[in-house]
Amino acid sequence: MASGNNDTTPLYCGSGMDNFHTSYKNMHGYVSLVVCILGTIANTLNIIVLTRKEMRSPTNAILTGLAVADLAVMLEYMPYTVHDYILTDSLPREEKLSYSWACFIKFHSIFAQVLHTISIWLTVTLAVWRYIAVGYPQKNRVWCGMRTTIITITTAYVVCVLVVSPSLYLITAITEWMDQLDAQGKLINNIPMTQYVIDYNNEMQSMVAALNATPSSLLQSNETQWFNVTTPLPQVVPTSLVARNVTVYRLYHSDLALHNVSLRNTTFLIYSVLIKLIPCIALTILSVRLILALLEAKRRRKKLTSKPAAASNVNGKSVVNGKAAERPRKNSKTLEKEKQTDRTTRMLLAVLLLFLITEFPQGIMGLLNVLLGDAFLMECYLRLSDLMDVLALINSSINFILYCSMSKQFRSTFTLLFRPKFLDKWLPVAQDELAATRADGLRSVVAAAPDNCHTMALHKQPQVVTLAATTTTTTQVTNL
Repeated sequence: MASGNNDTTPLYCGSGMDNFHTSYKNMHGYVSLVVCILGTIANTLNIIVLTRKEMRSPTNAILTGLAVADLAVMLEYMPYTVHDYILTDSLPREEKLSYSWACFIKFHSIFAQVLHTISIWLTVTLAVWRYIAVGYPQKNRVWCGMRTTIITITTAYVVCVLVVSPSLYLITAITEWMDQLDAQGKLINNIPMTQYVIDYNNEMQSMVAALNATPSSLLQSNETQWFNVTTPLPQVVPTSLVARNVTVYRLYHSDLALHNVSLRNTTFLIYSVLIKLIPCIALTILSVRLILALLEAKRRRKKLTSKPAAASNVNGKSVVNGKAAERPRKNSKTLEKEKQTDRTTRMLLAVLLLFLITEFPQGIMGLLNVLLGDAFLMECYLRLSDLMDVLALINSSINFILYCSMSKQFRSTFTLLFRPKFLDKWLPVAQDELAATRADGLRSVVAAAPDNCHTMALHKQPQVVTLAATTTTTTQVTNL
């Protein structure tokens, strides 16, 4: 910032934000690397389990698409955090800021945002599918079939690439700089070598000189703030202090972005509103409506299984319309269905809470960047960028824990795939779960068979077909 105007620059976050940024930056590389490694393993396991034949369903297809996007984010973020945080002090400056690394940074800025956007909108799609399955079960097969789900997932990938990539690509460019270092290797000054940056700095110097010659009452604070924050006007450094000059490459504003403030603001609006705020609001509304629908379904089941109010008591037995009637009892299947409903409700609350914690603050801060200008960007947003990154990574890697804790079928399928066989004899309860999982897979195959095969199975195995027919709709509602 220009020292002469520091007193006019608004202070949004205070000096404490700088202290937090400095202290957390030292451990961000290691924290994010651990999260990425664990998230890579977790999302790989998610894909393996969710793509099994007995696990195939529209909901699981969305979860698979979500796991693929999260896995790609984890794999791409690992080299970034190792290079920029863990190895940053051991690499020479010309290698740390090489042209190839600048190309990777530009790819990283676009790729990570595109994949993260895909994850967000697939989460919203998942909430829509669950709400339809619970609120409109009679329309579930028509509206949320496997073909419709695959088309929706593909559309999410394609549209997010087409919407996010161009704006991020247009506002950034790789520029060449000359860094002046002292004898200890610390940066003293950086001088742009790319022509459009040089020309822009000359324009800014001329405009600053003109503003300094203008009465202060005529100055517009927003313009002064823009000059102070985003214009790195070259400084004059004594030659005796410079030990060596190093040519480096940085990702910087493009020529189009430097001369077009509305383009930068549009990019931030797309990021904050379309990518963050709208999905957060939509997911909040859908999740609340879904939870209410689940509670209403539970209330109806409780009412159906309760003792009839009009029944009279004769000789210790309930009598309805002159006929003996027994109070309905909840069998094990009904109890398990209610427990699964409760687990689904808790999982929705967990997904919603994690989503809002990681995404809503980023959307609000992105919107404030447009409203308050680049001073807020430099003082607050960039200081919290590392923390927001690691929260987003945690959100992308924790789904495996949610599935294991709240989906019995996911646990059983995972155990069937990865548990050593010699443990079967020592864990009979788990063995029963494995058998139940195999039976579920057999029922799915029978239910999906052609009509002629289904007719043959109807004569040979009526019990299996009946079970398959009765569990299909339940699986679509409660299956992860």
